[in-house]
Amino acid sequence: MTFAIIAMATILPAACASVRSAASAGEKMLRIDGLRVSDGGSGGVPVVFHHGLGSDLEAWRGQLDHLRASRRAIAFDARGHGESDAAPDGTYTIGALAEDLDRVVVALGLAKFWLVGHSMAGAVLSAYAGKHPEKLAGLIYVDAVGDITLASTDLRTYFHKHDADMTPERLQSDYREMLGPRAKPETRRRVLAAARRMKLPAFAALRASMAEAPAAQLVARFSGPKYAVEEATGGMLSLAASKLPGVRRITVSDVSHWLMLDDPEALDAVLDQVLK
Repeated sequence: MTFAIIAMATILPAACASVRSAASAGEKMLRIDGLRVSDGGSGGVPVVFHHGLGSDLEAWRGQLDHLRASRRAIAFDARGHGESDAAPDGTYTIGALAEDLDRVVVALGLAKFWLVGHSMAGAVLSAYAGKHPEKLAGLIYVDAVGDITLASTDLRTYFHKHDADMTPERLQSDYREMLGPRAKPETRRRVLAAARRMKLPAFAALRASMAEAPAAQLVARFSGPKYAVEEATGGMLSLAASKLPGVRRITVSDVSHWLMLDDPEALDAVLDQVLK
């Protein structure tokens, strides 16, 4: 499970988008500074979703379709992922992803919003909370990383070495290990398919960047509601977002790390309760 501590990702292929997007209330597909953005629904406090490493906005299709019946919900492809542009200078950092998030927020005119992120995006949520706490109504970490600066030096060194000269074949092997026995067959198929499409330069760079910012200090700057929805077995609990200050843990059983793919209805139910 150590690989999952740092490498976590949310992945769902865009192949399902054309079928499922029709269910999203008034969905508009936009381009904002080179980023592909899905915006739809109305009412309530908006919710913005950030996917994990190697994924795209379709990871949240179940939640977008569900929430847009009653409120505005937004998701986008992070820089270098999905159909968004690559980083202009080839540099990928958590800080840069947080800046892209704010570009989307500003362009859409969101004064206050809930921010939801899975896996690697936990680091983006913490970074954003540290810089723009006044814009947040709440944070929801979905089986996401917490403060990776607390990881041992040996572990961080191992992953730096492991990620050097990553190949598609090695990445497939690593994702198979991360999936574990609880991933549903369809989840497994989608995760491995998306892993084959991801931009390899972003992988090692973003994993390394996660260990550079003190997430606990950053997220403490936001005093509003903070939740961590995690798979119940707690395989990565020591470095999970639920260990961050003021974060309340909620668990979902019988799912893998990709819980929104294994049991989207369970996550929808948690979101409904939290967003009240």
